[in-house]
Amino acid sequence: MGPTVAQINHAHLIHNLQLIKQAVHPAGVMAVVKANAYGHGSVEVARTALANGATWLGVAFPEEGIELRKAGITAPILVFGAQLPPFFEHYLRFDLDLTLSARMQIEPLKDLCRRMNKKARVQIKVDTGMGRVGFLLEKDRDALLQILNEPAFEVTGVYSHLSSADEDDLGYTFEQVERFKAVREFVLKHSSTKPLFHLANSAAIMRVPQAYFDLVRPGVMLYGNPPGPDFDLQWDLKEVMRFVSRVAAVKELDANHPVSYNRRYYTSAKTKIAIIPAGYADGYNRRMTNTGQVLIRGKRYRIAGMVCMDQMMVDLGPDTDVRPGDEVVLFGPQGSDHVRIVEVARTLSTIPYEITCWVSARVPRIHINT
Repeated sequence: MGPTVAQINHAHLIHNLQLIKQAVHPAGVMAVVKANAYGHGSVEVARTALANGATWLGVAFPEEGIELRKAGITAPILVFGAQLPPFFEHYLRFDLDLTLSARMQIEPLKDLCRRMNKKARVQIKVDTGMGRVGFLLEKDRDALLQILNEPAFEVTGVYSHLSSADEDDLGYTFEQVERFKAVREFVLKHSSTKPLFHLANSAAIMRVPQAYFDLVRPGVMLYGNPPGPDFDLQWDLKEVMRFVSRVAAVKELDANHPVSYNRRYYTSAKTKIAIIPAGYADGYNRRMTNTGQVLIRGKRYRIAGMVCMDQMMVDLGPDTDVRPGDEVVLFGPQGSDHVRIVEVARTLSTIPYEITCWVSARVPRIHINT
């Protein structure tokens, strides 16, 4: 294992989950672990979430659900999004809940159920205003009835997705909640069983209790981050990921010496430069060139020059006690300071989701419980 690692703090994960559970009770919690749990490690995060009160898991693609099943996880797993019929067999073989969101899915799934002599666990996705995946109640009532009355299907849930719950103006979100209530009323009127209804994402969990229904689906907040850098975060969330490396070397450069590719940085005086063995291939974005800040011995230092594929440099100044082997925090706490993930997102004009998802597969995840 090299010097660059992502530390995943399961004590912080449990803390965030407990806050969610307390707020949404009696609604249940579906822990969203798609995209390798937003970069944190899907199998490990799933195990901790299930051991601490989550009852469902949410993923984006069947292969993500299959990975969890092969790891011995038996809890219900919903696969989100638009899914193609050629891959439906995986859902039945691995007991995954399939999202039905379009008419073209219905007949192929019925045929497969007959051939395999198995019942499919399905959830119905409705579009309440996202304009992405899902049936429209006003246009697709017949398709919804067909699914609800199909003996080959076990309808375990009905859900939708909120597009704007992170905005200051919640007017559109409340419109989506009302549309979902209409869907719920329609389904309950025409279904002989009561599926689970769920709508709330992280932003809605924190701001829209009217969206809780039977389940909530925390994603980014489970990992300790707000949906966006300008989100008014009122919750005591704790970041789960800490991204660190170590100083590989310290060298002295004279004044006016260029540093890194394309001479984007020149030393202003005689100084010392720390070489850090982490770069954009590890998930530290190249746009942090000359702007990103890291922590070494509790002090902030700015990136000097272009972030390379496997290395970056920081200007330590002429008088420094930094030595090779010292810990470098790319984001996370050290001493009394903290380079927050949301701060990195703001620097890059993006959202916290991307920051943790960028941490690449070659960076080992170290799972801790402190």
